[in-house]
Amino acid sequence: MPIVFTIINHKGGTGKTTSALHLATYFSRQGYRTLAVDLDSQRNLSIGFGIRESNHHIGTLLLSQSSFEQTLRRADSGVWLLPSNRKLLTFEYLIANETERDYFLKDVIADYQNDFDYVFIDCAPSLGALSINALVAADYYIVPMQAENFAFIGLDTILETASVIQKRMNPKLKIGGVLLTRFDHRTQFGQSVIQKINEDVRLKDKTFQTPIRQDIALMECTALGTSVFDYAPKSRGAQDYEALALELLALVNPQKTYQPLPQQLPSQGIHHSDQ
Repeated sequence: MPIVFTIINHKGGTGKTTSALHLATYFSRQGYRTLAVDLDSQRNLSIGFGIRESNHHIGTLLLSQSSFEQTLRRADSGVWLLPSNRKLLTFEYLIANETERDYFLKDVIADYQNDFDYVFIDCAPSLGALSINALVAADYYIVPMQAENFAFIGLDTILETASVIQKRMNPKLKIGGVLLTRFDHRTQFGQSVIQKINEDVRLKDKTFQTPIRQDIALMECTALGTSVFDYAPKSRGAQDYEALALELLALVNPQKTYQPLPQQLPSQGIHHSDQ
């Protein structure tokens, strides 16, 4: 069974999609069979992987209107993708009226559990039927947030919702961590956000050691449909997402030592999950 990371925040503009794209890309570059799932009708993750439109998408798949093989796409980066569609909100409404609706995505992943090592799910900035599906399917959830005013909007709701899902539907669900994005450690406000997180008993020691710093390269590369590892491999963004990816690998398998990849990647074979 693959390890599933759901990247979620009730607030928009926190770096969910950027994080999903770069984590999935890095894991693929490590040689793992990596699947990304776009649950946002804005399709930013799909576009970031170079998939701009698809008649077969995650909505049609979850409603059994397309097969997994029809829906699955492969990005140039090597990441496999279940893309979104601009009409996904309509499909979410239909899914919300189905019985057993909360388990649709989990069942899809289970059907193809031997084909992937890691799955990264990018959620819309809401807690609708698709986001609930993402939490039910997940092993870990990651909450990106900016160190700015109103950064905590929605965080309590996510934690409470995840707690209910963990108790009732997905006992293996754990918080992977809070990810600080567009972070500037020099500001007093940034430090106060860290302090406030650490004062919350639910989040104590749950902030990733790696924050994602402000970096124009992260905005430019996604607009160009590529990753920062290809666009600006020496940038702060590339350094931070590599460090974060290594942190996640250590979280999942602390007995193993992981090394950064060389900037010029040789051809690699596929190695399977050793969880």
